[in-house]
Amino acid sequence: MSGKVSERPTVAPQPIYRKMYYIRVAFAFLAGLICGILNVVGVLGLAIGIGVFILTYLLFRYGIRSISESVKDPKKFYTTGIFSYFLIWYVIWVLFFNLIWMS
Repeated sequence: MSGKVSERPTVAPQPIYRKMYYIRVAFAFLAGLICGILNVVGVLGLAIGIGVFILTYLLFRYGIRSISESVKDPKKFYTTGIFSYFLIWYVIWVLFFNLIWMS
């Protein structure tokens, strides 16, 4: 047995998924900003967040041709950046809500 340790090659994320991720994060920031500035509370805020997420799905699936033609697995349209989207949307919503309306 040799003394070499076998290493797995690291797989870099494909540029198309990185582009989808950053677009989705930008929309999350925008949705959180809208919810915070407009004093949205409760279920309406959740509906706005989910609605904007669905909007990004439709944008990736049907709107931006370069993305829709490059993605091979249809699940990637809604799974890419889903956790980051909802986390950023919620944090920005709470942050701006507290900065503007709780003073």
